[in-house]
Amino acid sequence: MAASRHECTICMDSFKNPKLISCHHSFCYKCLEDYVQVNLHNGRFECPICRTSVELPAKGVSGFQNNFYIDTEKDENFPCEICGPKNVACSRCLDCEENLCQSCCYVHEKSKGTRHHKISDLLSLAPELKGKVRQRVFCDQHPEEEIKLVCQDCNVTICLMCKAVKHDTHPTKALSDVAAEVKMTLDAKLNQCSDKLRFIKASVERGEELDRSINDAEQEELKAVDDQCSQLHEAIDQEAAKLKDNIKNVYRFLKEQNAVFRSCMEEEFKSCSNTKDIAQNLRDQGTDIEIIKRGPAIEQTISAATAKTDPTPTVRLTSKLFLPATTIADKLIPLIGVLRDYEADEITRQEREERERKEREESEERDR
Repeated sequence: MAASRHECTICMDSFKNPKLISCHHSFCYKCLEDYVQVNLHNGRFECPICRTSVELPAKGVSGFQNNFYIDTEKDENFPCEICGPKNVACSRCLDCEENLCQSCCYVHEKSKGTRHHKISDLLSLAPELKGKVRQRVFCDQHPEEEIKLVCQDCNVTICLMCKAVKHDTHPTKALSDVAAEVKMTLDAKLNQCSDKLRFIKASVERGEELDRSINDAEQEELKAVDDQCSQLHEAIDQEAAKLKDNIKNVYRFLKEQNAVFRSCMEEEFKSCSNTKDIAQNLRDQGTDIEIIKRGPAIEQTISAATAKTDPTPTVRLTSKLFLPATTIADKLIPLIGVLRDYEADEITRQEREERERKEREESEERDR
């Protein structure tokens, strides 16, 4: 579960004395100190979030900048700048640019020199004015003095007392002027970042569209295989039906021929059996006169029947009609289709286009 903007990603709890490291991620002072002790190598450590290599300042973790924005944003209770931190401010004088508690606000409104100042409730301040409230930072060396200057030689923020004591010969600029310069630079960078985000968003949208196209193409090709196989199945079924019809026709003819043969043989069998029975009865029961009269004719009939050549069937099953094809799979695969290789040169082309696109982006960013 991702940490919120007010939670340290190491301890997953609210920030305590947040420190801002060079990659712009913040962590509790103690969490970062413990993490650095374990993960420091050659004076550097990886950010726990983005894995950027970060150089540890000479003063250690304490040398990292305090993230005042997180510290004040999570707690909107500002101290009164007149009577001190023991009382919480509820109003702000927009002319004096000071936070006031309820008592000091009453005095401020009644005093002759400030009664006409514009006072606003802190809760109703515009966002840009709230930013000014958060900007008030006091000097570590002189806690009563607000930081108002930047020493250009030392590149540090200082108060008026620091200017007089330690930086009296150094060139300085007003904190607000330096902040304005940094804001101008930030504005330019923010514009670059916005352009980059628009491009990345467009790339993400292109990626999403490409993902949909890939899925559609996949389904289309799978359907093409199914359709081809269905057509092949249909063609096979039709060919099988033709083969079966031809086989049935041949065997129907054979059955008809054999039926004629059987019919003839049955008739001849009946005739021969009948002649045999007559001859048998004549021999066993006939009188001498009957045997003499009818015997020669019956003998002639029997001789004619036995003289016939033994009949043979006109139908012969010499071999099978259907000869199955061999190596069916090898013959069927080309009928379905083949896959075209997603060739290496196509991948190389895509990589080249991606590289050219990145070079174009970097060039445009440099031009800005």
